[in-house]
Amino acid sequence: AMSSALVSATSTSAAATLGPRRAATTRTPLRRSGACGVRQGTSTTITRAEASGGKGAVWKLESEEPRKELPGGFFEEDFAFDLGGEEPAPVTGTRFAAGSTSITVTIPRPLGIVFEEMQDGVYKKIVVDEIIEGSNASKADVRVGDVLRITTAVFVIMGEVDVTAWLNPPKNRNCKAYFQADNKGFDKVMNAIKSHSVQVDTPQGKIDILEVGLVLERPQA
Repeated sequence: AMSSALVSATSTSAAATLGPRRAATTRTPLRRSGACGVRQGTSTTITRAEASGGKGAVWKLESEEPRKELPGGFFEEDFAFDLGGEEPAPVTGTRFAAGSTSITVTIPRPLGIVFEEMQDGVYKKIVVDEIIEGSNASKADVRVGDVLRITTAVFVIMGEVDVTAWLNPPKNRNCKAYFQADNKGFDKVMNAIKSHSVQVDTPQGKIDILEVGLVLERPQA
């Protein structure tokens, strides 16, 4: 049996035992975990879809050449992430496999996705292994087999330290960010998704992040 964990945004993990998972011969399943964010807190809340004019937490950048074709059928696309600032953060040159489709989704928490780490040659991929029926992910048309490429996250920015730090200790800030999942360790990717349970510091005070933005690669059927 394979060891797995159903991970919430406010806890560590609860172990469970699952039957063996079948995979293609070129891909080896490594680790499996559910990512189900839990809404919490009583501070001001905000949905990024509202703040970004309805585009959500992530969207494809609009340009004269939104998709750059590459040899071998590969292609590159650019994305924008709403991180709470005046301007979205661009992520350019994300490469996709031949025949695949890039998907951007903004999903309310909890997601209802079970992710699995797969070994594909020398690369590790985080793949959607299961969608909970009736979940927010199912409503967003996330599908089994989708590969997670980028997710929004909450990072800690360390306060600056100077000679007066003993008088005014620097304060760390929680900031909205994005995390590229390509060939990253399974725990790091799951921690990035779980980090949405942490409140973000803004000039207006702390806020809850109720949605997760994902860039997915959908392989050719």
